[in-house]
Amino acid sequence: MDAAVDPRVRFIEALARSLHEAGAPAHRLEDTVDQCARALGLQVDCLSQPTSLILGIGDEIRVVRVQPGRLHLERMVRLDHVGTRVARGELDPGAGLAALVESSAAPERYPLGVEVGAVAVSSGVAAVFLHGSATTVLVAAGLGLVVALLGRLALRWPDYGRVHELACALLMSAAATALARVLPLPVGVLTLAALISLLPGFTLTVALTELATRHLASGTARLMGAAVTFLQLGLGSALGWKLAEALPKALRNPNLPLDDAWTWVALPLGAVAFAVVLRARPRDIPYILAVSALAFVAAREGQARLGPELGASIGGLAVGLFSNLQARLRRLPTAVTQVPGLLLLVPGSIGFRSFGAMMSDDVTAGVGAAFSMTAIAGSLVGGILLAGLLLPPRKSL
Repeated sequence: MDAAVDPRVRFIEALARSLHEAGAPAHRLEDTVDQCARALGLQVDCLSQPTSLILGIGDEIRVVRVQPGRLHLERMVRLDHVGTRVARGELDPGAGLAALVESSAAPERYPLGVEVGAVAVSSGVAAVFLHGSATTVLVAAGLGLVVALLGRLALRWPDYGRVHELACALLMSAAATALARVLPLPVGVLTLAALISLLPGFTLTVALTELATRHLASGTARLMGAAVTFLQLGLGSALGWKLAEALPKALRNPNLPLDDAWTWVALPLGAVAFAVVLRARPRDIPYILAVSALAFVAAREGQARLGPELGASIGGLAVGLFSNLQARLRRLPTAVTQVPGLLLLVPGSIGFRSFGAMMSDDVTAGVGAAFSMTAIAGSLVGGILLAGLLLPPRKSL
């Protein structure tokens, strides 16, 4: 049968595209496509990169241009379900293709206001973890709300979308500096918390995972994308701080951090906020909460005993093991709980501080922070890969 009209080929191409748009990393996407193709009796060579897919089907090479999408956990669950049913013969490829189209066209579960509010909550939670005061937490949530609204604008206005990170960093750093003139606020903590949803710490971790699993093209491209985002955020913040220097001097009132007990209040709020931002199903949120809490405790204990760089591997191992376990028991993709759990551990804030220090001419501190960020990300990746060896998931996603 001609590959152009073979329903199996059309299904595999649509599955690969849909997985890419749902945010699946290269190693997961390629393994899933390979397993499904073999179950359908096809020999398909798939190469996934952040902006394209290359599919080798027999003597034919197909290049598919795709736009990188935000991670969509619910859609990934649907795609996994469709792919599994087609591979088992429960659905023919034509019906599977129709199911993929239906999944892509399904309305979003969470209203716009809920998603925007979740980003604001994540900024407030970040301020708690960064030892901010009650005032800092409230103001950070407000600035995070502005960042979320600007993010929606970036989706509708492509020209602005190209400078979204730079513009947000400039505005948030200038606003933090201005507010510190009238309120006892730590400018650095407030700026970092406001921008927490834009930090590419998770992208960095995925990039290192892809490099570790020998997906060099995708990993390198994703790594450079994370570096450019860090650069934009650092440059924008430095410009914002400079512009606000014309204002009167900041207050000297002390920033009184919240008691450490508030961390345990912020932890479940952060996990739920990340679940909404990643568009997970409500039924998966209790499992996300459990894995996130276990990973946070494991990472904290590991860092206390081994230091922040090596201790992060304990958190990565905990995330990997518990995510693989729930995936095996519930027959779901590992990413459902692994990604939200990792978001509480990824070292994006350190990368932001690294570029901020370099922009302030403190090269030594900047280089040290950059090395620490890379070491922590690598440590997380090592823990996740070890978890996959000790308790392999049943699914490739």
